[in-house]
Amino acid sequence: MKNPGLYYPELDGLRFLAFLLVLIHHSPFAEQIRAWEIMHEYGWVGVDLFLCLSAFMFARLLFAERQLKGNINIVHFYVRRALRIWPLYFAFLGLSLLYSIHKNGWSIGMLYRSIGMLTFTDNLLSMSLGYNLLIEYSGHLWTISYEEQFYFAIPWALRYLYGLRKTTTLAVLSAAMLLGMIVRAVFIYYEIEHPAIWVFPFSHFESIFGGLVIGLGLVDQYLKRIPGWALFLGGLIALYLITMLPNVNLIQWGLMLTYPLVGIGTSLIIFAIMQEGLGPIPVVLRNKRLRYLGKISYGLYVYHFATEPAAVVITNIFFSRGRSVVYPCVLLIITRLILTILISALSYQLLEKPFLRLKNHFTLVASRPI
Repeated sequence: MKNPGLYYPELDGLRFLAFLLVLIHHSPFAEQIRAWEIMHEYGWVGVDLFLCLSAFMFARLLFAERQLKGNINIVHFYVRRALRIWPLYFAFLGLSLLYSIHKNGWSIGMLYRSIGMLTFTDNLLSMSLGYNLLIEYSGHLWTISYEEQFYFAIPWALRYLYGLRKTTTLAVLSAAMLLGMIVRAVFIYYEIEHPAIWVFPFSHFESIFGGLVIGLGLVDQYLKRIPGWALFLGGLIALYLITMLPNVNLIQWGLMLTYPLVGIGTSLIIFAIMQEGLGPIPVVLRNKRLRYLGKISYGLYVYHFATEPAAVVITNIFFSRGRSVVYPCVLLIITRLILTILISALSYQLLEKPFLRLKNHFTLVASRPI
């Protein structure tokens, strides 16, 4: 029997806000507005928020499955992930590849990047070759390879961690984090160019580890003594402190603090939202429309690069060049957002939903309704 009790609607709203950060990060910015510039430069935090949310939910869902059945069905976990991720990903990849060949012709580099995307190793290729710009509108999809590698490891890791005492689990995760920080330090010492640290799971991991820590309830006894508003504020402060440190594209020793801060910030925000005492914030995040946008956030993320050309054309039609540069930036963001929502909603209905229904046949612990 399926357990319907593990759906957290406020987290869907948070997913949409994470996407908005990524959208602003990948859009032009207005230098006259400092807050806008900061969101543009550090909007990559939205990626880490996605990662932290995924780790948190897997820790909760697989634990509930273990409680019901006494174990985790790893094969079913992989099937569920494939049915959720692969249909949209491969459909988009196929269209992007056909468009790229039509526009630029075929090349050996395109072959390498196609193999990387087909085998979910594009993030590893990006370490030495840079982002995938040969296949149009796919430069951001290294994150899918990163996540697939995470998905491969997470059920085995959780199966092991569930059998340990909480103190032992914390020690194991702390040791793994220390090893990862050593890897990052080696990259910085040898001045390995960006985006190597950013796209490599063993040097960019704190948000996933933070999601696991709060998902496994390893620090509940400490955090639950602190008011929810204080935890939420602490998370925001941690993310704000990142803006005072080197950005991830600058290979400096300050990155040894940047990545832990983003892990702490995203984890505290998620934990705080799950508690009481945040006033209207959880209520807003549970809003029906915001939840729907969070539900289609995977499509929003995949498609948002591809909507930029059309958004630019529309912006140029309606924008008068005599105005401040602020206006076209804002208009471009809004236009891209609207176009991306429309395409993602259509994709969700026609492409993703049939596979999500099939996914339910392999689901023991129900979470978000389709």
